[in-house]
Amino acid sequence: MAIKVQFPVGVSDVTVRGLYQWDYGQTLEIECSEVGSEIVEVHFACANMTEAIVRTCTFSNGIGTVKIPDECLEQTSAITAWICKVDSTQRHTIKTIVLPLTARTRPSNIRDIPTDYVDVYGQLIEEVNEAINALEKGNVTAEKAKA
Repeated sequence: MAIKVQFPVGVSDVTVRGLYQWDYGQTLEIECSEVGSEIVEVHFACANMTEAIVRTCTFSNGIGTVKIPDECLEQTSAITAWICKVDSTQRHTIKTIVLPLTARTRPSNIRDIPTDYVDVYGQLIEEVNEAINALEKGNVTAEKAKA
């Protein structure tokens, strides 16, 4: 589930709550009509970082989705994300998002599992949840169960 960010026209800074420390794989869904349909950079950093982590974000009709770097979700300070328009000669910061993190206890198995296994594990959980939802809704037949 994405963290939704909305920029009303003329507003350049917003704060959005809802992130917890150690919750990997989080995304931002950014709604900003002033961006329109273009590719921008989103720079992520926390208070103790000396360099921002840069992600590319493609906007379509004023809406873009970008993954929050997991490194930022390990911190206890707020994450700041800057939306930057880039062309061949310049980079221009147009919007700022502040994402306070709710601190929590570090899970014991964090970083002990290789990333590729974590991705497969997450995908498997998602498939099981979808199957449970289909079963609860009565959308499973004997033919579908064999597939």
